[in-house]
Amino acid sequence: MSDPLRKLAQANKISQQARDVSTWGTAGRRLLEACHPHQRNFVLDDARRIVALVARGGGKTTGAKARLIRRMIGTHSASTLFIATTRGAAEELMWDPLKDTLEQLGIEARFNETKLKCTLVKNGSQLRLVGADDKREIEKLRGIPQHEVGIDEGASYKTQLLDHLLFRILGPRMGDFEGSSIFIIGTPGHILAGPFYEASREESEIARPYCDRHLPEYADWQRWSKHSWNLRDGAKTVPAMQRLWAEALREKEANGWSDENPVWRREYLGHWAADDTSNMFRYRPHDLETGELYNMWDPPRDRYGIAKLPEIEGADWHHVLGMDMGHSDPFALQAFAWDANAAHPKLYHRYEFCKKGMYARTIAELLLGEKMDAHNPGGIIAALGGWPDGIVADIAGLGGAVLDELANVYGIRVTKAEKRDKFDHVELFNGDLLDQLIYILANTELEKQLSSLQWAEDEWGQLREMKGVRNDASDAAIYAR
Repeated sequence: MSDPLRKLAQANKISQQARDVSTWGTAGRRLLEACHPHQRNFVLDDARRIVALVARGGGKTTGAKARLIRRMIGTHSASTLFIATTRGAAEELMWDPLKDTLEQLGIEARFNETKLKCTLVKNGSQLRLVGADDKREIEKLRGIPQHEVGIDEGASYKTQLLDHLLFRILGPRMGDFEGSSIFIIGTPGHILAGPFYEASREESEIARPYCDRHLPEYADWQRWSKHSWNLRDGAKTVPAMQRLWAEALREKEANGWSDENPVWRREYLGHWAADDTSNMFRYRPHDLETGELYNMWDPPRDRYGIAKLPEIEGADWHHVLGMDMGHSDPFALQAFAWDANAAHPKLYHRYEFCKKGMYARTIAELLLGEKMDAHNPGGIIAALGGWPDGIVADIAGLGGAVLDELANVYGIRVTKAEKRDKFDHVELFNGDLLDQLIYILANTELEKQLSSLQWAEDEWGQLREMKGVRNDASDAAIYAR
């Protein structure tokens, strides 16, 4: 080939590569634009192990498809895998939708119908679909490195099978490629056990929420990165999900389900709930009929995170603090205000602080400021307007010794909380929630715990708290109330 022809061929090749990059870059953007914010975070997560707990209809498979396509177009000769409970489920959930999406994105691909294998023409990347019901096919995956693996409906596998997949078949070879990852998606089940449950449950010790990924305590985190969303979250930006959420509410009413019904909680809200559980708290952020705020409020907050109080003429604002000293859970402080001139005072949640590793001196500094002067306090006490009417805390673990030190060294007098008859104290708190006498700050740990904590029945049919679930913020709120 002459030099001019060689140069022309090289120029054509470069031009084609530029068009490919442009086309695939556009494809990646279009994939993300089609996702609602929670899906988008899931698709962009670059963690090694990712779990997504998603209510029915929330678009978990759509998010999985976007992750896999993004990996395929972004990695030359990528090897990716999608595992469903059965081969038929894999084909129904992913195969035809994959074809449609690639066609819409203008990405040419070959499809092997027998092997359920998709190959991108330009870069050789592959996606293979398999069913976990075919043990021979699963065993064939042993020892094969993958760039990306997605496992669908994590709650639908027997614990032994999912363990086998994660730790014997797939895990040992996921380190072959830099940046490889495994993700599990699914709706909660009614059995509160297994690898998917342990990674996706509230306050999991082996997972950190994606939104907390930049916190110092999660630097170099190597375990699960957790996502969760439901139809209500997607309804804010996706019209189809808005319609599905409206239909879900109609289904709830038609079946006479309460907010605590385990089917409603699992399938539509995306919360883990065994069939013998019920909500501990009657917290409702919004009125289900009108959509107006019910127990939640979201006022402006100052640099400390303290909420601005309502402007009520003649109000005489007082405060109380509740503290859970922490043992296995973090230390938690919850501050509430009420108008002493009101005929029926309402408790307004103004501030919270939750942190592990707190002890008497750091608690005193939080409350009093750096000078730790009880006679002229700074810190949270000053930010709230002065000393509260009371501070109440538990004495579990070393709590009693901490309270003694706070009193004798720092001049902070704390009333010891009554830990007995917790069920009765919860019921009193619930009564105020139902009567709309308590307002909880939006997007706080307290709101999360009031929304998610559940009772379970023991073998005698008595209600008990579920073990291993964080309740520091809610306990501190009960003490304050």
